[in-house]
Amino acid sequence: MQKIKIIKADEIRYDFAGGYAETEILAGTCPGIRICKCCLKAGQARDMEVYAEDEKMQLLFFTSRSGVVKSGTRIYAIDDQAVFVPDFDREKVTIIAGEEDLYFIRITGPMTEIDHRQMANCQYVLPRFVRLRESIEYTERFTQESGSKVVSHSIVAGRHLGRYTMGWNIGAGPDFIGQHTHPTLEQWYFMIDGSDFTYVAGGNKIPVCEGDVSFTPHGTSHGSECTEDGYINYVWFELNRAWEEI
Repeated sequence: MQKIKIIKADEIRYDFAGGYAETEILAGTCPGIRICKCCLKAGQARDMEVYAEDEKMQLLFFTSRSGVVKSGTRIYAIDDQAVFVPDFDREKVTIIAGEEDLYFIRITGPMTEIDHRQMANCQYVLPRFVRLRESIEYTERFTQESGSKVVSHSIVAGRHLGRYTMGWNIGAGPDFIGQHTHPTLEQWYFMIDGSDFTYVAGGNKIPVCEGDVSFTPHGTSHGSECTEDGYINYVWFELNRAWEEI
């Protein structure tokens, strides 16, 4: 089984060309998944590569708040942390940074027959732009029963993008997320504003802070805890491999 992997914020380097930098992180953690930390310099525009529906899905997670994303004739204001799901290659996608550098995370992954079938059944409409503050709040049973006060949110729900889902957990310390295991889910955490807690996974206690990114393979028991001065604040991305032999 693969091991938990962490990349710290200060380990990530940006090499700019034409006002844009894209750095792959945690390469090789899961077949077909590519995750990049990106930065577009203030005032710059960038036409993003897009993919056919039978090729790849793409998620753009804007971690800073300055700019717009254009998809066809639609314009979405990046005035808060937000996630954008393009309509594959049906529309041109352009990102324009505002008065400050725009930081975001770009995730791509293969589309399979299972993804196509689930999306068709859900009739999910793309493109999709979701500000974190507008995402749907929910409570997981194991969290509620354990007495945790961490609030969970759904950004991309199950089957809406096939095997891929995305959400957000937030809670001020002292608090925790109890230990649990996902038999078929590969999971990445993106620590955001003010995040400062201990990730407890696979028998390891790992301090994480804003800007860090973690990968936890399927079948690994994991949870989180923070002290009175701590803060749990991260967006998670998952790939469900239930239809594979893993």
